[in-house]
Parts: sequence; C-alpha cells; structure tokens
Amino acid sequence: MLLPILLEKYSYKNIMKRKTSNEKISIRKINSTEEFHSLEGDWGQLLAQNHVQSAFLSWEWLYSWWEIYNEGHELWLLTAWNNNELYGVMPLMISTEKRRGFSFRVLHPLGTPLGDASGFLLKDKSEAALFAMSNYLLQHKKDWDTLLLNNFTQSDIVLTWLKSYLNDKGMIKREKISEHFYIHLKGKWDEYSASLSSRFRKNLRRATRNAAKSGVVSFIYFPGKKAKWEVFQKIIKLDQYSKYPIIYQSIQEQEFHKKLFKRMQEKEQLVLFLLEINDIPLAYEYGFIQNGKYESWRASYDYRFDPKVSIGTLLSKLVTEKSFELDYKEIDFLRGTESYKLKWKPASRNYTKIRFIHKKNLLPIFIYIWFPKFKNWITKKNSLLQFFIKRG
Repeated sequence: MLLPILLEKYSYKNIMKRKTSNEKISIRKINSTEEFHSLEGDWGQLLAQNHVQSAFLSWEWLYSWWEIYNEGHELWLLTAWNNNELYGVMPLMISTEKRRGFSFRVLHPLGTPLGDASGFLLKDKSEAALFAMSNYLLQHKKDWDTLLLNNFTQSDIVLTWLKSYLNDKGMIKREKISEHFYIHLKGKWDEYSASLSSRFRKNLRRATRNAAKSGVVSFIYFPGKKAKWEVFQKIIKLDQYSKYPIIYQSIQEQEFHKKLFKRMQEKEQLVLFLLEINDIPLAYEYGFIQNGKYESWRASYDYRFDPKVSIGTLLSKLVTEKSFELDYKEIDFLRGTESYKLKWKPASRNYTKIRFIHKKNLLPIFIYIWFPKFKNWITKKNSLLQFFIKRG
C-alpha cells in the first residue's frame, strides 16, 4: 500500500503543485576530476541525509572508480546548491555505445557496470533541488541520445519523479524489473536460524563438522582499519582458484581496490571476512557498512577444496551469525538471484533498469526499443512454428 502513495506524492504534477519552496537552487555541472575531488566533505554530509543509503553512492566508492576507469567516459556530475550548501547530486557520466553499427551517447550512472546499486542524492528529499536537476537534465538533452538508469530501487522517489516528468516532456521509456535479496536482522541468530528449513540447517551442521575434520578452522573478521591491503592480497591469491578467477587479476582492478581500501578504511566502512583451515585461506567475503547495513559485494572460495565440506555455505553461515552479533540492521545480497540466497529465506526489493529516449529521436528508439520488441516477437513466432512442425 505504501508504494502507490509514494508514487502519487512524488509524481511530477503533484510536486509542481507544491513548488512554493524558499530554497534558491543553482545547478553546477562538474566535469573535472579536480572539482569532483573537492566535493568529498559536502558529499559525505549529503549522503548521511539521503533517502537511499548505499556505499555505492559514497564519494569514496565513486571517486575511486572514476580515478581508475575514467577512460572513454565524460564526467557529468549534476550538483544542486542552495547558496553554498550542497542539496543534490546526480552522479552521471556519458559513454559512447555501439549498437547495430551505430554509435550512441549514453548518459548513465557513474560506476557502471561495477556498482551494484545506483541512485541520486537529495538533502531532506528537497523537491526544489530535484526539480532543478531534472530540468537541467532535459534542457541539455542534445548532449545525450539515451538516459539509462540501472540498479535504482523501484520505489525511489527520484525515479518516480523522473518517470513522471520525462513522460510529460515527451520521453519514451523501456523498463525491466529485477530483484535484490536481503535479510532483515531482527532478534538473535538462534531465533533466525530456527526459521530456516530443516534440510538447510542440517547442511549447515554438516559443513561445520566436515570443516572441523579437515583441520583447524579459523574465521577472521577484519573491520575498517584492520582490513589491511595485505589481507586483500590473500584474497587475490585465493581468487585464482575460484569460479571467476579473472576478477582481481588485472593491474587496473587491483589499483581500484587499493584506492577504495584506503578511503573506506578511514571511514570504517570496509569489511572483510576470511575463512581458513590450517592457516590456509579458503573462502572470503568482502563488503561495506552503510548506515548499519552490511552490503555483501564479493564472495568466493577455493574450488579445489573438498566439496563435501561446502566451504562457501559455511562461510555464509559464519558471516550471517557474526552480523547478528554486530547488530547490523540487515545483510543486503545486492545484485543477482542465485539459488543459494533463497536458502536464507530473504526478503526482496524490486530494482529497475529503465531507459529514456525522446520521442523525436527515432534512430535510438528503433535500436533500443522497437528492434528488441520485434526480435522477441519473431523468436516467439519461430518457437510456436517449431512446436507445430514437431507435432505435425
């Protein structure tokens, strides 16, 4: 019931009816690394008051990403100011994307595709700042061919505004919904674990026993400044034998994590969990703490180890138990609907990937909207035809 109320309250037309604020908002588009760097303090204060809380919206994460991965992108940070106070940020960038032999300028969230969550920042849900930034976005639509917003929560008031506003201004959209799973940490670990299926609880006990039979089990928690780069080097070495061994192997990727480590350590946002048997690292989990929420970003284990131990399952159990002990509000599993997440009986949030194109911009409309629909229609027709051929 709450979502429809929010959608109505923050629709474009209703905000325009209420637009009587005394806030005098000015917009500055920031496109230099130096100016981006200077926003650190203001950005942190703004994020603390924001309606969406995620480490992927922090200055530390986004600036570290930009320092390493800026090549081929144009910085497009929209900032809203009330005198000298930062009231809003749309952290965006423009990238060139080739589709069907054509090149298009895509305006999309900074940090794409590495970040697992996106959003815009507003001070106290300032409607004046929201309107001013959205208006600037549309006034400069000649700078971009398509606006792509990925990994936004479906109930985000900013997204609600933009959908209503851009639709009113002649934009066509294509939207795809996905789920992010999370565990609301309420009560004690024993109470929560008792709610899991009996089969899964049995698997957790078996994994614990089998690990103990394999040697001395050590589960190590590295919060904030204790998460040294030397620990992460163990993860890099371990990850060579994981399901996705390429993740940390490039120099560029390692440089990004070095910068991220340094900045996140200082703010006590970084968290590492390491599982060892006989002092040999076998599994890890890597994430962030934002406003009491643990965002579980990366996790893997050594695939060479005896599968009977279920080392990945054991690590998840220990991390979840530790999160209860640390009084985290929730564990956010972030992107992906892998089946192992469902075993923890999580709740879910809807996230959206939505593309906007002006109705007069026919080529990108054809390439991004009409052509995929036509392709899906042909695929369904062919599948139906093959079905009748086989029956005939």
